[in-house]
Amino acid sequence: MKKKLPILLSVIALLCGTLPLRSQTDTVRVVDYTHLFGIGGVNILDTYLSPLEYTGWQVSTLHLTERTLRPGSRWTLSARYGGDLGRAMSPTEDGKYWDANLYAAAKVRRVWQPAPSFSLAGGPMAEIFLGGTYSQRNGNNPAQGRVGATIGMSGKAAYNFRLWRRDWRAVVVLDVPLVGLAFTPAYGQSYYEIFELGHRDRNVRPTWIGNAPSALLTAQIEVPLGRAALVAGYQADIRQHKLAGLKRHGWSNRFIVGWTRRLQILKR
Repeated sequence: MKKKLPILLSVIALLCGTLPLRSQTDTVRVVDYTHLFGIGGVNILDTYLSPLEYTGWQVSTLHLTERTLRPGSRWTLSARYGGDLGRAMSPTEDGKYWDANLYAAAKVRRVWQPAPSFSLAGGPMAEIFLGGTYSQRNGNNPAQGRVGATIGMSGKAAYNFRLWRRDWRAVVVLDVPLVGLAFTPAYGQSYYEIFELGHRDRNVRPTWIGNAPSALLTAQIEVPLGRAALVAGYQADIRQHKLAGLKRHGWSNRFIVGWTRRLQILKR
């Protein structure tokens, strides 16, 4: 027993000596989760369905995540996905639209810190989208579908400040598609001709900032509230294109509210 005691003490000392080394390899990754809900007005023009602009209301939901690519890195990986649903009426009030959109985007941005309380970030973005507009007035061509993908740039500015003894945060994010592909029927072409008769006319066409100038602008204030933060702000969603002799735009101005939470994930 006396011979085993020194061996046991040596093993315990060895284990105690390795524990600090293991703790030094632990890393903390910060992940931000944000949920936003919006409501506001929408202006829709779709010349495939009508030459008139329709106006009405729109509701939206948006989920955002952002994390560093690796601990201590200046590069972040962000994901954005959500959707919206709108109801619009013609100026003569004899036509109504239902409009819906789904989208998902991934962004890689590099972060600069010009001041302790101010940061800038920018980098490439890729987005896919799916949507459609249904007209309750049209009988022959009652709906128009949309699907496509784009590559663009994303920028972000954040400013931290203290107010009422709390750490507030102001954030502005701008996403701008530059090039992509989109499905569209040609002028005077029906979906029956495309899918049933097989009469296609370059229905997948390239888009760029010249024929599809679009942008998503989000400006928000984050107010500390317990372990999370209350978010309130404004969002402008401008999506438009001119393809195959047809024009389409969906201009949205929304008030947004939600919450954001920052989690620290410990990894070994």
